[in-house]
Amino acid sequence: SRSTLLRRLRELPHNEVVACPPVLGIDDFALRRGHIYATILIDMQTGRPVDVLPDRTAATLADWLRRHPGAQIVCRDRASAYAEAIRAAAPQARQVADRWHVWANLAEAVEKCVRGHRGCLDSPVPVTVPPADTPAPLPTVEGRLAARTRERHTAIHALSGKGASIGVIAESLGLDRKTVRRYASTATAEELLHPRGQRNGSLRLYLAYLHQRWNEGCTDAVRLYHEIREKGHQGGE
Repeated sequence: SRSTLLRRLRELPHNEVVACPPVLGIDDFALRRGHIYATILIDMQTGRPVDVLPDRTAATLADWLRRHPGAQIVCRDRASAYAEAIRAAAPQARQVADRWHVWANLAEAVEKCVRGHRGCLDSPVPVTVPPADTPAPLPTVEGRLAARTRERHTAIHALSGKGASIGVIAESLGLDRKTVRRYASTATAEELLHPRGQRNGSLRLYLAYLHQRWNEGCTDAVRLYHEIREKGHQGGE
């Protein structure tokens, strides 16, 4: 639990730091957000905590710096209390902003600049999305098997249109339920007469483009795949 964790931490031996590290980091943190704040001191060269002060006032930090001399560089945020304490108790130390505050301050300055010059920005140009290619028609298949497939497809859809269930249609036509379900799920019989790769609707949208590129001499399958991916193809290579 949280109480156990805090109790374990308090049981750890605490060694008083005699000397201040040459590069000292100072920042505040909330013990109770909006009400109670403290100050943490960090050795910026090792990343280890040095001490924790009970508040974030200039007097408390100045007293600590006087008792622990040796800071050459102090990394801090823009808090005026910290700046005042360092000037009073460690005037020899150079005050700098740490990396996080440099980026935070830069982002804030850029945001203010852009907001102040919003009228100078051009209106966004609407992007027109070209329509998808028209699906290439599937070639017509002839023969006894094709004729039987078309007859079954017509009969199954006729019974399905009258409200017959998959089981009733299968029993009436002497077909397996899976076969009836497969026929009923296709809009046309032609979709059943072609290999699955040709029935893939997502690829059919780009067949005309692929034929054009092939006739132009591009026979690299990987390159053609990346070209149709840029046009919106979601299938695999």
